[in-house]
Amino acid sequence: MTISTQLIQHAAPFWQAYTQHEFVRQLGAGTLPKACFQHYLKQDYLYLFHYSRALALAIYKAENFAQMDYSRRALEVILSEVQLHIAFCKQWGISESELQALPESAACVAYTRYVLDCGANGSLAELYAAIAPCAIGYAHIGKRLAQTGVENNPYQAWIDTYASPEFQAGVAELEAFLDQLCQGLSEQQLAKIQTIFNTATRMEAAFWQMGLDLSE
Repeated sequence: MTISTQLIQHAAPFWQAYTQHEFVRQLGAGTLPKACFQHYLKQDYLYLFHYSRALALAIYKAENFAQMDYSRRALEVILSEVQLHIAFCKQWGISESELQALPESAACVAYTRYVLDCGANGSLAELYAAIAPCAIGYAHIGKRLAQTGVENNPYQAWIDTYASPEFQAGVAELEAFLDQLCQGLSEQQLAKIQTIFNTATRMEAAFWQMGLDLSE
């Protein structure tokens, strides 16, 4: 059993609240209000900025060139995806200038600063334990929604992105990398990894809720 599978199993109630959230359900059914999706997209732009900072920190925290190279490649992918995100936002009536002038929601601040704090004060494994719920959860959600989708869903492009073979393969690589980082850790260290994973998963659910509530 992979470490990511164990983490998900031990985070079961939080994981279900995240991946089965009402925001996700409405998105999959195509009934999510447009304003909620737009609010989510705008805050996700800010999230991606701090996610990129976390990956840059991971390069610094690397203990060898292989770890450094993985984080470098992951950062390059995110930096490319930001441009796609900006283009996607434009399709939903959100300009780049609007994105750059956005105030961060409380949910975005809480989540991203938690991830960065894990990286600044902990090990590379702890940083990736905080990063992992986002990518792994989106892969699970995208795959599930693609299999149970409805016709003419206005959010189909979003679903297709995370259900794509490219994204799924990237997440599989992340899971393998996290496995390597956790090899040889003590029970106490693994317990901390689990706590971090649980907390980041709770933050993901709160991010969906922010989108539903249109909260700032």
